[in-house]
Amino acid sequence: MGDIKMKIITIQDVTRELHNAFNLLNKEFFNDELPMPAITIQSSGHKRNSMGWCTISPVWGNKTGSQKMYEINLSAEFLDLDFFETMDTLLHEMVHLYHLIKGIKDTSRNGTYHNKHFKQKVLEIGFEYEEEKPHPIHGWTYARIGQKAKDRISKLKINKDVFVISRKGSVYFKALNEGISPDEAQSVITTTQESSQRKKSSYKWICPECELIIRSTKKEVNVVCGDCNVKFEKEMDNV
Repeated sequence: MGDIKMKIITIQDVTRELHNAFNLLNKEFFNDELPMPAITIQSSGHKRNSMGWCTISPVWGNKTGSQKMYEINLSAEFLDLDFFETMDTLLHEMVHLYHLIKGIKDTSRNGTYHNKHFKQKVLEIGFEYEEEKPHPIHGWTYARIGQKAKDRISKLKINKDVFVISRKGSVYFKALNEGISPDEAQSVITTTQESSQRKKSSYKWICPECELIIRSTKKEVNVVCGDCNVKFEKEMDNV
C-alpha cells in the first residue's frame, strides 16, 4: 500500500468553518439576531497580541450600498490554538457585534475599556472571570468561556479539525529548518517580536476621561490631562 497522504487544510477550509461556526453560535447564544459579517483572517500586525476584532461600523458591501457588512477578524497567528480559544475569540467579537446592532456602547477609551454592558452579556452566554474587579485599563475584557458554554459548543456541528494552521512566518520556519523544535521555534518568534517592540519609536497615551490622545518617545511618562486632571494611560498592544 502507498503512503496515506495527509489532508491539506487550506485557508478556505478555515474561513468556511468560521462562517459555519458563526451561524451555529448565532442560533445557540444570540437567538439568531446577528447579521452575517464579513469574516476575515488577517495578521494581527501592530496589534501584536490581539486575537481578533470587530469593526465598529459596516466596512464591506456592494457599490450601491444595498448590502453592508461589519467585519469580524480572527488573527492569523492564533488560529491553531486550542479549539475553544478560537471559539472564545469568535464569541467575544460576536458580543461586540450584538451590542453594535442594539445601539449599546460596550467599550470606551477608544475601544480599549470593556464596560459593564460587555460583562453582563458574556456572563449571560457562559463566560467566567478569574478576577472580581475590572482591569484598570481594559475593564471586563478578560472573560473566558466556562465549562457549561464549552459543553453547549461541543454539541454543535463545528469541525474542530480544520483549526490546525496559523500564520507562523519566515522566522518560525527558518528555525524549524535549522533543526529547532516547534516550541523553541515559537520562542524565537516571541523574542523577535519583543525586540521589535523595544525598538518602537513612539508610544500612544489616552486620557481615560475625555479620550484625548498624545504620543511620547519615552516608554514611561507621567502626564496629567489639563482638562480632566487625570493621568494619561498607555494604549496597550494586546486589546
